[in-house]
Amino acid sequence: MKKIFTSVLALFIASASFAQVTVTFRVDVTNFIAGGGVIDATGIRLTGNFSSRNATAGGAPMADFSPSIPSGAMTSLPNNIWQLAVTFPQASIGQSLNYLFVNGNFGSQEGTAASSTLISGNCGATATVQGTPLVTRVLAAIPNTATTYAFCWDKCTASCNAGLNDVEITNVMVTPNPTSDIVVFGFESVSNEATISLFDLSGKEVLNQNVVTESVNNIEISTANLNAGTYFYQIKSGDNITSGKLMKN
Repeated sequence: MKKIFTSVLALFIASASFAQVTVTFRVDVTNFIAGGGVIDATGIRLTGNFSSRNATAGGAPMADFSPSIPSGAMTSLPNNIWQLAVTFPQASIGQSLNYLFVNGNFGSQEGTAASSTLISGNCGATATVQGTPLVTRVLAAIPNTATTYAFCWDKCTASCNAGLNDVEITNVMVTPNPTSDIVVFGFESVSNEATISLFDLSGKEVLNQNVVTESVNNIEISTANLNAGTYFYQIKSGDNITSGKLMKN
């Protein structure tokens, strides 16, 4: 009997561990700093309607749109990257999430600068928070598996280097766009290899393909298994990255 009870308890504990999901949010603030921004003494924070989704970070509960609380503090990583892992219960999986990255506290957050592309890039929306309109990022559905969402500050792209140092990647043509089953990435490069990635509007990487490159390239990528919608492509060659928007019919 004791053995059976122990086995049942072990199964219960194992099932409980699958009743939640950890989502890692990551932001690159290179462009914010390059534009004259100064990181607040309390660092970059993550805020949103996390309490409504019963989210926790580091075992502590998160609050709704309260970036100054300890559980909203992100960890500083090399190369101007900040990161925070958030755990959601099973009941929140599939629900939407409004969130944004904040420098210290409200008053220095994404969505306020004229250069922000959260709305124009279709990865953000205007939400009313405590009676005030606020531009936030939108996660259409909290995933059911551990996922990392990576963005550049105030942008819909994953890297702040996109389009800034494209010395090795030139004459980019992505056709057809919109696409159905096959898309061709045409570009010139001085490197002998590259990585082509696709991200959905939530920032989730849905495709990653390493390719051997020459001076002139026409790389065919299958998009047959992707849902219709808007995606962002990223071509990385050496230390250089270029990106853009891809539509799937």
